[in-house]
Amino acid sequence: MSEHTGQDLLIDVYARISRAANGQTIKTDYQVEVCTEELAARGARVGQVFIDPSLSAWKRDVVRPDWDKLMARLESGAANGVIFYDVTRFSRKVLEGERLVEAAERGIRVWSLTGEFNLATADGRRHFREAMVAAAGESDKMAERIAHGKVRRARKGRTSGGPRSFGMPGLVSRPEGWEPGDPRELVPDEQMAAERAVITECYERILGGEPLPKVVRDLNWRGITTVNGKRWRQEALRKSLTRPVLAGLVTLNGQVVSRLVGVDPAVDEADWERLCAILAARPRGRPQGQVHRLTGLMACSTCGYTLHGTPRAYLPPYPDGSARREYRCRKDASHFGCGHNVIDAVAAETIVAEAVKARLGDPRRADRIAARLAQVREQRTSKLAEISALVESADNLALKTATWGVDRVDKAMKPILARLEQLRRELAALEGPEDADVAASEAAAEWDKAEAVGDTAAMRAMIRRAFPNLVLHPAARRGDRSPQRFAWDGPRRPAA
Repeated sequence: MSEHTGQDLLIDVYARISRAANGQTIKTDYQVEVCTEELAARGARVGQVFIDPSLSAWKRDVVRPDWDKLMARLESGAANGVIFYDVTRFSRKVLEGERLVEAAERGIRVWSLTGEFNLATADGRRHFREAMVAAAGESDKMAERIAHGKVRRARKGRTSGGPRSFGMPGLVSRPEGWEPGDPRELVPDEQMAAERAVITECYERILGGEPLPKVVRDLNWRGITTVNGKRWRQEALRKSLTRPVLAGLVTLNGQVVSRLVGVDPAVDEADWERLCAILAARPRGRPQGQVHRLTGLMACSTCGYTLHGTPRAYLPPYPDGSARREYRCRKDASHFGCGHNVIDAVAAETIVAEAVKARLGDPRRADRIAARLAQVREQRTSKLAEISALVESADNLALKTATWGVDRVDKAMKPILARLEQLRRELAALEGPEDADVAASEAAAEWDKAEAVGDTAAMRAMIRRAFPNLVLHPAARRGDRSPQRFAWDGPRRPAA
């Protein structure tokens, strides 16, 4: 080893998951250990240790944070060189190898366990480049084998691996510090059954017209998490509910090639198609009133126009750190109010919330409200809501014809139109009252739950039910936030 004596050089260590020729995993801890021993044998000091666990060195879209940090240190001269288990642990991309060659012009040392790549000489650079080309070629062959294997598995009704989907069998989530080769157990049947119950519930709610954001908020409020124990986000739930495997389908490049073998579907295929179409049709962005719950629900007593929520970022924030807001009778190019009626948003929302709970929970109204609750009415309301949501989805899909093409839109539209026809037949057979309400005794609890999960749509519906003619009077003095400014039962003045 004398020819490799480091002479007190500061050498960084880089490690990445490796597999030996016999298929055995060479863990990063072992790579760091043997590289550290080798540095001691060569008389060099260990600089910093960089590890990128379970990250590919040949996939173009994979970012290796520690590799980037290592290169920054080498290029800045903070370290005298680097040592790795073998060249394939450093990289499998020729361009990344060239970056190291350029860094070597500044005099850095490039070591592996078997020796040194002397990049200061033409022969050394040639040997290093040949090793990088061989590593890249090995990766290309590996990619071909993986792609061919995916096709074979898909045709046989098997998935191509990857993380376990919510509601499907598979291995438990990787614990912190896990590396390939560490043992893992299958997810218990009880957990999978519980997840499938959640999937069934989500399908029923969304197919019934409930918006995806509301379902996400409710799942988080109840403490239901993803397979990795994280809170749900809209895009995560959207992907989980639209995975083809839930309907027992195996896809390849977006096309169904077979049916899943050995696992019962979690949902009906027709329901899966309909839900995929509905979620694909829904436009992005928040609907009106999602942020400002009173927007459009209370009228100005002066001019009759409704007030709209407006952020006021230039004002000091609320005590909880959120941006200050207000409701204003706006007068501009798009709004034709008087421009003189305004109230702080949080103050208005607090006053209205207490008034809604008091009115809907008034015992004198309990008998009348409860008498209107009936199974037929609930069925009618549910079907009307689903019809409305499906019509909106169909309209949104029609707008995508230019970008999607007629065939794709027709395919997505088919399950929606079939369900619409079925719902309209069922609705025609129903008889009973068309309006819906909740029992007065449940009103406060319903509001509190909606507020806890941020269900703005539910709160707006209750406000309309309690105060269909809500009116706000102008302030008697600057900053007036008193309840006396609200006229709970109008009458509303026609808009000027």
